[in-house]
Amino acid sequence: MAAPTVEILRWPAQAGRREDLVAAQRPCLWVLETGDLPPAIGPLEDWAREGDSERDVHARVQRLAALAPEVNALVPGEAQVGEDGLLHFRGHLVPVPPTEARLLDRLAATPETIVSRDELGRLLWDGPPASRSSLTSRIHTLRKRLRPVGLTIHAIRGHGFLLTAGPPATDDPTKPSASSPAARRGSPRRTSWSNSSPPS
Repeated sequence: MAAPTVEILRWPAQAGRREDLVAAQRPCLWVLETGDLPPAIGPLEDWAREGDSERDVHARVQRLAALAPEVNALVPGEAQVGEDGLLHFRGHLVPVPPTEARLLDRLAATPETIVSRDELGRLLWDGPPASRSSLTSRIHTLRKRLRPVGLTIHAIRGHGFLLTAGPPATDDPTKPSASSPAARRGSPRRTSWSNSSPPS
């Protein structure tokens, strides 16, 4: 059984989610800006600062994942796109264009592990992208495509991106057995380094 997904949230801006995470026994890494005081942490919590090294952040995430109850988390290669251009993921079918598929396949090869911007950029362009926003835009589009099936791409500020898995959206229209398109309920997962805001 693979390790569970670790939530990565900003403290204190997203402290309102703490009660739900504790109740669900979901591990969480709280990220503090320079000068902020750390919270008193529980058994499935840890904290880091935005300027911490990739190695330190990864070690903290792995430690939290090992402490939490085991769940059916993402394993290497599980979320790759097939020759039919579809992501077959836990009963869901998601069309993924070739360019985005290259990004997804690389991130899925090493889930819960940071992949640098430079490496992802080389997958799409012969050299560096024309601008920093070029890769960010591609990731943003892929992130929206994956969100309904529970896959999340986190932008790790100053380092790169990583892929994690969580519960899918309820009544997800990408499920083959769905009889009709249903409204996607629930708000998208917000993390300290991810979602629509480009990393600094």
